[in-house]
Amino acid sequence: MRKLVVVLALIGGSVFAADGAAIFKAKGCASCHQPNADTVGPALKKMAQAYSGKKDQLIKFLKGQADPIVDPAKFAIMKPQLTLIKNLSDEELSALADYILSFK
Repeated sequence: MRKLVVVLALIGGSVFAADGAAIFKAKGCASCHQPNADTVGPALKKMAQAYSGKKDQLIKFLKGQADPIVDPAKFAIMKPQLTLIKNLSDEELSALADYILSFK
C-alpha cells in the first residue's frame, strides 16, 4: 500500500508539472497570445498551424535554439519571455508545445 501511495504521488507531480495549459498561464504567455486572435503576439491557432508536424522545431524555438517561423518581425518582443521559458525541463517544454499545437 505504501508503494502505491508513493507511485501515485510521483505520477501526480509529473502530471502537474507537465500541464501545458498551466505552464502557459503561469509563465504569462496568455498576456500576449490568445487562442484565435493576433494581439501582441500571434494567435495560438496561427502558431499551431505553422508548427503542425514540427513539434521538435517549436521546442527548439522555445529553448531559444531556432528562429521563429510565425511573425518573425515580432520576435524582439518575445526575446525576454524566452529567457523565462527556455530553462523549463524537457517534459515541461513538451507539454507547453502540446498545448500550443492543440489549437489547430
